[in-house]
Amino acid sequence: MFTNKTRLPSVRMVASFIGSLYVSTTLLAPSALAFVHDDDPDALLGSTRGGIAQWDYCYGKPDDAPLPVDPRTLVQPGISDGKAVHFNAFWKECHVNPDAVQEWGNSETCGELRAKYHRGDALMDTGHPGVAALFAGTRYNGAAAAGGISTFSATQYNKLWKIWGGFADRPANFDQLVSERYGSGIHTERNPYPLPGEDPNATNGGSGQLPEMFTQVRHQDGSWSGRIGVTCHGCHSGSVGRPDQAPDLGFVFGGSSATDLNLFLRDMLPLGYLASGVTPLNLTQTRGTNNASAVNIAFLFPQNGFPTLNGFLNILASGSTGSMDSPPWWNMGHRPLKFVDGLFPMDAPRVDAVFYTPFFGLFGGTSGKLGKEGMDWMRTHGPDMNTWVETLKAPKYPLPIDVPLAEQGAKLFHELDLWAPERNNPIDRPEGNGSCASCHGAYAPRYVNNPDYLATPLLEGMAGYIVPLRIIGTDPRRALTNTEGMQVAGANNFFGYPETKGTENDCGPQGQKRLRGEREVGYLAQPLYGVWASAPYFHNGSVPNVWEVLKPQERYPIWRRVSAPRFEENTTGNVVMGFDTDLERAFDTEKLGWHYDKIACTSMPPTVIPGISCSTADINRRPAFQNFLEWLYGSVTGTWNLGFPPILSTRNMENRKIFNSHLYSHGNKGHEFSAVLTNEETRAIIEYLKTL
Repeated sequence: MFTNKTRLPSVRMVASFIGSLYVSTTLLAPSALAFVHDDDPDALLGSTRGGIAQWDYCYGKPDDAPLPVDPRTLVQPGISDGKAVHFNAFWKECHVNPDAVQEWGNSETCGELRAKYHRGDALMDTGHPGVAALFAGTRYNGAAAAGGISTFSATQYNKLWKIWGGFADRPANFDQLVSERYGSGIHTERNPYPLPGEDPNATNGGSGQLPEMFTQVRHQDGSWSGRIGVTCHGCHSGSVGRPDQAPDLGFVFGGSSATDLNLFLRDMLPLGYLASGVTPLNLTQTRGTNNASAVNIAFLFPQNGFPTLNGFLNILASGSTGSMDSPPWWNMGHRPLKFVDGLFPMDAPRVDAVFYTPFFGLFGGTSGKLGKEGMDWMRTHGPDMNTWVETLKAPKYPLPIDVPLAEQGAKLFHELDLWAPERNNPIDRPEGNGSCASCHGAYAPRYVNNPDYLATPLLEGMAGYIVPLRIIGTDPRRALTNTEGMQVAGANNFFGYPETKGTENDCGPQGQKRLRGEREVGYLAQPLYGVWASAPYFHNGSVPNVWEVLKPQERYPIWRRVSAPRFEENTTGNVVMGFDTDLERAFDTEKLGWHYDKIACTSMPPTVIPGISCSTADINRRPAFQNFLEWLYGSVTGTWNLGFPPILSTRNMENRKIFNSHLYSHGNKGHEFSAVLTNEETRAIIEYLKTL
């Protein structure tokens, strides 16, 4: 019944969790809500590994079992007053009036939740008969999907090796070369496509195996089409270790991506893939990053009517978000808002389906009947996709853990005040008790069950603190691009739930001044389940390991993750290997992240625009023209790729593995307040984080 993509908790943990849940939204006395791990409410170690509490509750329950309260709905103003863990971002219920939003409301029974999960699984599980794909939905050749403009044929795909150069014939390990070149892992389950000369319907989809960033779409009758689409897993899923190293490892759904979709688009352009024409808008400069947050361009089109001049100018002037590193999906069940800056409520599933939207649905009322068809597809499928994503669990740390050190780290994580007088912390103090938990949530049973930390143990692992930019200090580009004008435009867009505008549960962009009130602009602190498996860190992927997150003084500005060893065969030509994800070779257990090489500034390739230096990170030392470009990128949407060379040679491709923190949107500053930790404290906290 369940696929291996849903990480189910242990029976013992579920039994303990069920005992703590309640159906009423009235907060009971803390003693009635004991959240127990391993039968010890005072334990220092224990983790649910993310997912959603209701899914855990339903394990083993009949379909007619009523669902308990979703803990996220409890994150409301006032719930963290005087508590060690602080919340300033709150839950909004987008489906109070299902008739108005024309979407399936939230589930009321375990059976309804399971049904939504399985429909979502069908959409997201590559190779499945009901699978969806980029801007195609589930009917790739329909009019609303522009006849399949975002898909490509297996014939085109099978010719990629000719673009690479250096091969006289199609290489025998073509599938693995594709996986390495574009950085997307191959799952153990079938994700087939037809090899040259194969009929997909005579070979059960074909003999080839696609990496998870692709899937073969189906006809409406369920038969194979021979056409391939791009999936969400290109930006939201990745590989950690090997399946033989631990049950949860290998390709991990919802983890950290290492793909280079732009390199794929470059390769497909001469093969006639029409979607390659969007490369100037989609381009990023570093493998493993994306600029999917450029959804602000879609905000130009209101749900009803046509774009206005004022709306156009607001979107144009919102600037370019630059590079992003998508946060893990398995944490969505422990956040009231989604995206790194809390742009939308977690109960706003339309935006989760944005890149699967049938093409004309992106243009709202502007595209008439076809636009309505696309929006209706999102209304139908968005909640299901959202549910599937929310059930995912983080992989369990597979290597040995120093338990005494981890327990010491649990105490430090939850109790240590980084702003204690003797620490002399120069950064402004956040709300809460000044510990890691004050922003990222409480996890250890000892603190989860402590009313000084949480109003109810149901808030275990909940993170709902948007930390002001003046405190967090990480690269501001994403936060600043979501301007007031851009978000006001988004409130009238289909993704912004205009049906709820002005109500108590307004599900439009949450950074609008009328909704956030006095809350400052910043970034949403993430829950830390599976943090060991989600390197690199920060919203732009600028820091390669947890040690350097906590020790900002040790960060290196230009670095490159190590690549996988080259194949013994077919190593001629433009073979590009992906990042090494083998835990034995490439994982740093002490610093908790991937090994990397330091790159000298003098080794960096030149840009096509003169006057830009990779060594002038200090704005006061930059050439005037570079400062002008920074202003331009941050002020005009879609301009930030102007100064970079095209991907032509193997060296160009390899250079995309380099993370240069001097580039626009790539800054690796911030989280400077953790510099007051000693090395011993840092080691203990890292050991504790392994247990989450």
